[in-house]
Amino acid sequence: MIRKIIFFSIQFLIILFILTYIFSNPFVASIDIGNYKYSFSSNVLSIVLIFSLLITYIIFYLFFKSRLTINNYFLKNKYKKLEKGYLYFVESMIAIANKDNRNAIKSYKKMNMYLKDDPSLSLLLKSEVYKIEKKYNELSDVYEKMLTSKKTEALGYRGLMEQNLNNQDYHHAFLYGEKLFNLKPNIEKLYDTLIFIAAKTKNWNQLILISDKAFFKKLIDKKTSNLNKSIGYYEIAKIQEDNNIKDAIKNIVRAIELRKDFPPFINLHLELVSKSNNLLLLKRLIKKYWSSFPSYATRIAISKIIVDNNLGDLAFINQIVKNNSYKDESKKMLVDFAIKNQKWNVARSNIIGLIGANPSGEVCLFMADIELGENNDKQKSDSWVMRSESTISENLWIAK
Repeated sequence: MIRKIIFFSIQFLIILFILTYIFSNPFVASIDIGNYKYSFSSNVLSIVLIFSLLITYIIFYLFFKSRLTINNYFLKNKYKKLEKGYLYFVESMIAIANKDNRNAIKSYKKMNMYLKDDPSLSLLLKSEVYKIEKKYNELSDVYEKMLTSKKTEALGYRGLMEQNLNNQDYHHAFLYGEKLFNLKPNIEKLYDTLIFIAAKTKNWNQLILISDKAFFKKLIDKKTSNLNKSIGYYEIAKIQEDNNIKDAIKNIVRAIELRKDFPPFINLHLELVSKSNNLLLLKRLIKKYWSSFPSYATRIAISKIIVDNNLGDLAFINQIVKNNSYKDESKKMLVDFAIKNQKWNVARSNIIGLIGANPSGEVCLFMADIELGENNDKQKSDSWVMRSESTISENLWIAK
C-alpha cells in the first residue's frame, strides 16, 4: 500500500512539474490549412490535451467497472450453480451409503443440471448409480470414458478391474489392475488383489514381478516380498518338473534361498534331485537339510525321499543325524529306520528318552512296532496302539 502511494505521488509530481513548466513558458502554435493560418496559445493546447486524457480515463474506468460488475455477476451465478451441484453430489453419495437408491438417482439427475462442466464428478456418481441399477454394459462404458481423463483414469482402471473380477475374467482383471498399479500403486489392498489374481490364473512370473515392484516402491517389506516370490518360484518349479528338471531345480533353489526352512520347498528340491538320478547330490542335500532344519515336517519329507530311493540303511541314517543326534527329531528318525531295518536294540536304546510320562502318538506307534516286531507281543503292541489314539495330535500347521 505504501509503495503504491509513493509511486502515485512521484507520477503526480512529474505531471505537475511538466504542466507548471508549460504554463510558465507559453508559446504560440500555428497550423496552416489551405489559405488559412490558425494560431493558438500552448496553454489552450495543454488544456485540451488534459481534458481529452481525463475523458479517456473516465470512459475506460466506466468500461472496466461495468465489465467487472458483469463478470462478478456471472461468477456468482456460476458459483451458486457449482454449490448446488456439489450439494446434490453429496446428497447422492449419502443416499448410496444408506442404500437409498431412489434418492441417490434423484440427486444424481439434479447434480447433472449444475455440474455439466465437471465430468469427473458426474462420471463417478454415474458409475455408482449404474451399479445400483445393475446396468453393467453402461457401467463399462462409463469406466472406459474415465480412462480418457487424467482426473478419472485411476477410477476407470479400478472399476474395470473390479468388474472383470466379479465376472471371473481374471485375465482382463489383471491387465487393468496392473495398469492401475503402475499409475497408483498405493491404493489400499491393490497389491493383495493382484497377488490373488496371479495365483488364481497361475501367472507366477507376474506374481514375482509385481512383488519386486511393490518392494521397490516400499509397499511391502522384504519378508513379505520374499515369501510371495518364493511361492512363485516353487509353483514354477512344479510346472517344470516333468519337462525341464534342470530349470525346475534352479527355481526351487531360488525359492529355498528366499525361504530357507519351509519343508514343502525342501521336499520338492529333494524329489527333483531324486528324479535327476544324482544320488551323491541327493545324499549331500539330505544331510545338509537335516543338519540345518531338524523339524517334524522336514523329517517326514526326508524320510519319504530316503525310502523312495532305498537309502534307509542305518549307516546312512547315522550319518544324517550325527550333527544333532541329541535332538528328539533325530532320535525319532533313527528309531523309525531302526524299526524298518529290524534293528530292535538300536530302536529301544534310542526311544527310551522319548517315552516319558506322556509320550506322543508317534512314539506310542513306534513302541507298538517294536513290541510286535521284536517279541511278537500283540497284546502289548495293541495296548500301545490304543494309547496312541488317546494322545493329542501334534505338529499341525496350516498353509494359507
